Amino acid sequence: MSGFRSFSASAEQSVKRTAPDRTLIARLLKYGKEVHRNLILGATCIIISSVTSLCVPYLHKVAIDQILTPENFAAFIWWIPVFVLVVVTQYLVHYIQLYQMRIVGERVVSDMREEIMNKLQIISLRYFSEGEIGRILSRPISDANVIRIFLRMGLTTIILDASAFIGALVIVFYLNVKLALACLAILPVMAIMLLSMGLIVRKRHRLTLTATSGLTSKMQENLSGMRVIKAFVKEDKGSEEVGKYNEEVMRSNLRAIFVSSIYQPMLMVMRVFGTAMILWFGALMVMSGEITIGVLVAFTEYQFNFFRPLMELFNAYDQYQAAMAGTERIFDLLDTTVEVEDVSPDKAVEIETINEVEFKNVNFGYDKRIPVIKNVSFHVGSNEKLALVGPTGSGKSTMINLLSRFYDPLDGEVIVNGHNIKEIPISSLREHMSIVLQDSFLFPVSVKDNIRFGRPEASDEEVVEAAKAVGAHDFIMRLPDGYEYVIKEGSSNISIGQRQLISFARTLLMNPRLLILDEATSSIDPYTELVIQTALKKLLENRLAIIIAHRLSTIRLCDKIIVLDHGEIVESGTHSELMKKGGLYSSFYRMQFREEAGLTTDVNMPTKAE
Repeated sequence: MSGFRSFSASAEQSVKRTAPDRTLIARLLKYGKEVHRNLILGATCIIISSVTSLCVPYLHKVAIDQILTPENFAAFIWWIPVFVLVVVTQYLVHYIQLYQMRIVGERVVSDMREEIMNKLQIISLRYFSEGEIGRILSRPISDANVIRIFLRMGLTTIILDASAFIGALVIVFYLNVKLALACLAILPVMAIMLLSMGLIVRKRHRLTLTATSGLTSKMQENLSGMRVIKAFVKEDKGSEEVGKYNEEVMRSNLRAIFVSSIYQPMLMVMRVFGTAMILWFGALMVMSGEITIGVLVAFTEYQFNFFRPLMELFNAYDQYQAAMAGTERIFDLLDTTVEVEDVSPDKAVEIETINEVEFKNVNFGYDKRIPVIKNVSFHVGSNEKLALVGPTGSGKSTMINLLSRFYDPLDGEVIVNGHNIKEIPISSLREHMSIVLQDSFLFPVSVKDNIRFGRPEASDEEVVEAAKAVGAHDFIMRLPDGYEYVIKEGSSNISIGQRQLISFARTLLMNPRLLILDEATSSIDPYTELVIQTALKKLLENRLAIIIAHRLSTIRLCDKIIVLDHGEIVESGTHSELMKKGGLYSSFYRMQFREEAGLTTDVNMPTKAE
């Protein structure tokens, strides 16, 4: 179950499960270390509850044979207190085991969810870019809940009914060996049925969980894209697509239910047949004097205690198979390889700042067969500002991903301060850099908490100063609660420009040594851009910066410009040097100039200036 793979529909459906149950159970038990006392106490109470339930039929036998038949009614003086004690004990330990096993179930699943989230924090970015978020979410939610239900209910049933079955077996053999052997005659048939049906049930539950994760993914996609769906009047299509996935989940559940439901009628037939056989042979043995009526009554009750646990065990076995299917899927996630592995502490090179960045013959492709950047080399020194310019898809953002170690190059080296970044701890590397994206993400918390996300210890005064420096303070103060105003999910209650200004303030507060702007001003209107130009210059002061931009106003702030096309560096130099070459950058500049002047964007059309 190890290795890297994305959680898409095709990937999930193609996976074959090979881990044996004993391996899954052994790993699952590791999560119960903190609650092993609760587990032991719960299991002990379950066994006591089972033993007390087995005592009731025997007390009935004693009442018939030793009290009612000989009319020794005085014996009820001791029989009634014993009977009440047994019943009260049974209900008391039932409550204790119920509470303890629920603690076990909740604690184990909580620990599993925590480990899943810890894994997701360090897992490679490819996992999220190539997988479906809804299918990832189904692991800690739907799959973990299946395990939770089994630990709270199914495991209790297995322990309780297994001990009840064994106890009933011992007592019936004690009462009469011949009648006990007749009762056991149908066990081999039931065992074969259980094993054969279990394999089918496991497969059905896997398919059900896979279908459920698909539904979660589609619903998440639908809700995230609701603005686009409404804009294109595709509400009916959106509902139809979700309906198809919902239908598949229902069909998968029905198929699993159909297989599981076969157990019940087969067991009922066997139970009726077994009861009839015991009554027939028991009546003959009573008539011949081999056993008493009390023994036959007790035997009949134990026969019900014999088949009832078996029926409940079959139901618990169904929950067990569902839990094992969910466990497999969760361990698939936990066993996913972290492609970008952090350096071991004994080999790590700690850095206190970032003074220089170098790409040396770097090649990379998200798919190894399709290169995105090819043999890229450049150097940026202390306090230099580098602009990356090029058409969409030329590899600009990919270079930022490599520098941030979201991915590792296929060939070549990315060097920081003279060290390969693979030798630098990821936390140390990213601690000294900050990235402002085109579509910056804000958390659904207050404006103040968003600004100091990178520096939680920052004071309120520092937050306000950072906001003032980037020109965000005025609009923040116009919000209903100022800095305490809570941003809604998806930043739906503020504009794109306001979101970007808050992101700038967040970055400035961190005071990173290396600043990366990835189309950071492209979503800001011209008026807002004028407001932040001075702040942007201040943001870039005395720090190393790499800027991806199309806006001329931003590019002019840079000391050096690299022009990319189809993943290769085709030009490099200063603005004036590249304009003299008359190449791709020159064409790009002229096109931008015409757009800003409100003229045609046809780069081949001569202008008056030319």
